[in-house]
Amino acid sequence: MIPEFFTTDKYDNRIAVTDGVHNFTILDLKRLIASEMEFLKDKKENIVIIAGDNFSFIIQFFASLFCDKSIYLITDKTRLNCINFEYDLLEDYVKQPTENPKFKNIDIRQPKINFYTSGSSGTPKIIKKSLHNLICEAEDIGKEFGFHEKNLTVVSTTTMCHLLGLTFHLMTPLCNGLIINTKNIAYPENIDKNNVILVSTPTFLNTIPKFDMPFKVPPEYIISAGSKLNEKTFEFLEKKSDIIEIYGSTETGVMAHKTSSNNDFELFGNVNIKAHNDKIEVISDYFPEDMVILNDEIELNGRFLKIKNRTDRLLKIYEKRVSAEELETALKKHPFVDNCYIDKYKEKPVCLCALSEYGQDYLLKNSITDLTKTLKTHLKTHSEIVPQKWKYIDEIPMTISGKINRNLIKHIFSINISLPIILKRVLSENAIDYKIYFYKQCNFFNGHFPELKLVPGVMQLYLAKEFANIHFNLSLGEGQWKRIKFSNIIESDSIVHLKLERNDKRVTYEFYTDTKKYSSGVFLCENIFKGVL
Repeated sequence: MIPEFFTTDKYDNRIAVTDGVHNFTILDLKRLIASEMEFLKDKKENIVIIAGDNFSFIIQFFASLFCDKSIYLITDKTRLNCINFEYDLLEDYVKQPTENPKFKNIDIRQPKINFYTSGSSGTPKIIKKSLHNLICEAEDIGKEFGFHEKNLTVVSTTTMCHLLGLTFHLMTPLCNGLIINTKNIAYPENIDKNNVILVSTPTFLNTIPKFDMPFKVPPEYIISAGSKLNEKTFEFLEKKSDIIEIYGSTETGVMAHKTSSNNDFELFGNVNIKAHNDKIEVISDYFPEDMVILNDEIELNGRFLKIKNRTDRLLKIYEKRVSAEELETALKKHPFVDNCYIDKYKEKPVCLCALSEYGQDYLLKNSITDLTKTLKTHLKTHSEIVPQKWKYIDEIPMTISGKINRNLIKHIFSINISLPIILKRVLSENAIDYKIYFYKQCNFFNGHFPELKLVPGVMQLYLAKEFANIHFNLSLGEGQWKRIKFSNIIESDSIVHLKLERNDKRVTYEFYTDTKKYSSGVFLCENIFKGVL
């Protein structure tokens, strides 16, 4: 269908896109795409698209395809460090439409669309797709759930620059006669209309019951992909909407789905899988190769499957294989634990643990040593091998595409200085407010003042810089501090707030409580946008 949009006038009057204010027909889009093609015709063969704005992405994506460019999609500028060939970067589109757009036929089977994925190793690799692959997948998704028979608008919490957004927010609605709303959904309350499909990640969806953030109008469908949806979140949401959880990968596209928290995954109609002990062979039209092999361990029963283990989560510790996922499942059953991630660091098992309210309350009344001992004892009833190093946080860090941020977790465990425990965080535009606990066993208290344990000023500067780098994806270093002021001392076992605000040239920070201001300052970040995590 999509090639016909451009080479015929059959669909010109169909409304395809809205930005929440204006509607755009297929003809409106063709006029803008044709104008962008004029801009692109003298550009390099390789085009990198980084558009955070979904409307810009649509114009740039199809203009690049019809100019026969090789397209590379990245979600942030840090991925530019991985590119070792000549390219032109697109961040905006030509907004002056062409009156009489003309398009030539293109070979939709050429794999011209390139995605970056970290895979199991954390090292980025390129996955190629063709427009044909994406169309087949989108049409099958529409048939599977009957979307083409309904008057629906698709919204998303994520960008179209990775496969989740591209598949479900662009290709699926375009191929099935649905309307794409390009306005990004930042909060559940942003959904205020009926007949909506919400495309999102488990990271976003898990916050809805956790922070009691209701929809103004519950979506008719919620599509979740990127990682496993928390079972409690699934059960909470399916009382309000029809939930579709997707099992797939960047390499294979969609493979299976489930629509109830109690169900197994069911294969899509045109996907075939052969299961082996520690890998699966996937055959479908959603990728250029004849077959893709994934290192996942599944239990296959006809067209239904259970995901037993992703093989990259099997850790070899002391010559024994331990399933990180099984340990995590066992640990999450403890009332002190909201979420957790177990991995291997320096050949030893480690655990980053997001505490529940009960866990935080226990920590504040006891000690971090008591907390760790309690959780280790709980895990020892399930496994003889348990994590040796534990760190605590309020939520497990995720990437923009809803996957575990392994690089950041490795960075957290590489820091030898004790980090205070984040109890809560509140986000707003260009700002974040952390509620943090300086427990008395933090190693930076050692030797400072034996009789009065204080948070050193240099430690406050370090923490402000570290948290700013992580949240704003910067690479602030020493020598960029300005207007540093210390007003009061922070003692051990104190709970304080750290507020960070950013504009184009600086990040301001402040340690404070409702009654006191402890320290504040400014980090200069002009021309520093190269993230490290």
